[in-house]
Amino acid sequence: MSSSFIFKSAIQLAELIRNGKATSTEVVQEHIAHIKKHNPSLNAVILLLEEEALREALTCDEEAKKGQFRGPLHGVPMTIKEQFWLKGYKSTLNSNRLKDWIAPEDALVVTRLKEAGAIILGKTNISKEMLDYQVDGDIYPTCVNPYNEAYSPGGSSGGSAVALATGMVPIELGGDLGGSVRIPPNFCGVYGLKTTENTIPTHGLIPKPEAVKGFLNDMAVVGPMARTPQDLELSWNILKGADKTDRRIPSIHWKIHNQRRISDYKVAWVNGWKDYDTSKQTKQVIEKFIRLIRDQGGSTRQLIPKENLHRRTLELHQRLSFMTIMQDLPWFVKPLMIKELKNGYLKGMENIPWKFKDTFSDYSQLIGLRMQIINEWETYFEEFDFLVCPSGFGPAYKRCKIGTPIIYEGKTMKYIDYVYPYNACFNASGHPAISIPLGLGKEGLPVGVQVVGPYWSETNLLYFAKLVSRHTEGFIKHHSY
Repeated sequence: MSSSFIFKSAIQLAELIRNGKATSTEVVQEHIAHIKKHNPSLNAVILLLEEEALREALTCDEEAKKGQFRGPLHGVPMTIKEQFWLKGYKSTLNSNRLKDWIAPEDALVVTRLKEAGAIILGKTNISKEMLDYQVDGDIYPTCVNPYNEAYSPGGSSGGSAVALATGMVPIELGGDLGGSVRIPPNFCGVYGLKTTENTIPTHGLIPKPEAVKGFLNDMAVVGPMARTPQDLELSWNILKGADKTDRRIPSIHWKIHNQRRISDYKVAWVNGWKDYDTSKQTKQVIEKFIRLIRDQGGSTRQLIPKENLHRRTLELHQRLSFMTIMQDLPWFVKPLMIKELKNGYLKGMENIPWKFKDTFSDYSQLIGLRMQIINEWETYFEEFDFLVCPSGFGPAYKRCKIGTPIIYEGKTMKYIDYVYPYNACFNASGHPAISIPLGLGKEGLPVGVQVVGPYWSETNLLYFAKLVSRHTEGFIKHHSY
């Protein structure tokens, strides 16, 4: 039987509900049935709030009859990544260390989505401790790529990307410390927006054990994921902005770019980095995308930043993320965490400070270095609107033991080097980036590009993504579910 609502965008679903052509209950029921049918083989959704969602949908329908609408997502179902606080429900990071942790309240971004009318259907699967580009862990079953179940969906927001790619939900909420809202979308053929640091509040981003006195969220951001750039933009507009409970989020005057054409843009591009080359297929995808921009009159230039900026930015991420991961862990847990990282996710990585120090002096030194690196990137962007670059060495890779070397197109590389170097650098610099899907590659797996902008350029990035989507729709084939 054909579906009425599955694979419709959030904007389309909200319009149907607002115009009385569908009820929220009908939309939610159909998405729940779709999840129940397809999730058992994919393990994207690990918490399904069926009764709660249907009760909320009924309330939304009663409000709609009175002409009352909460916001632009009134009655629209969605899921959130497991890491986010949802009052009364667990956030475990798929780790036995946090297996009993229950959120005391909603994350601020979850509150914003609910106030906009979204109905939270449940939570999606996640890599253990958010430290892998596959989705395995202590608690939940392994999540797989819907285009080929032998392959990884990407991590740590793999469940989120799979839920979107298979029509389980129209929008998702993810978090990104090293590529988690860009790599899974690239592996699963959807859009993801890594936002400028400190533009979306991070309260409730991850569980915090009672013994924790404070917590650094440097480089970690909240980011929406969707099947269309329009839904991505809608979600971002709901999530962004200052809040009285989080004074770190500045009030930004966002420029609206709604009169530009592709021919108005100046775009830099790279198809690999000095220390991290890419596959032939990745190069072909990027060069095809650049030709599209050029054919529409856009200005393009292949230009790697000077002074080995990419490499230095990546090294900063390695040092600062290591400090973030280890903060507030009991002294007896740190050696165990180091051993697990050294033999798994970070196996073979260079420049990791295994003899770990976490003094204020060490931290302040890194922050000073970070400010310098941010300024260097901003100087690079003075000449360009965006940088088009790879999201990884290649498309999704076969699921394997964590830390196992990966072979693609005849080249063997460290496990960590397949996607980490192409994404984590922009967490270290704090710049916004969007993952744009460009259809299926030679193996029948999704391929795409990453587009990075200067600080606070989300409006421009999203508008650009909408412009190019008019020319890339022919490339993209959503999953047949």
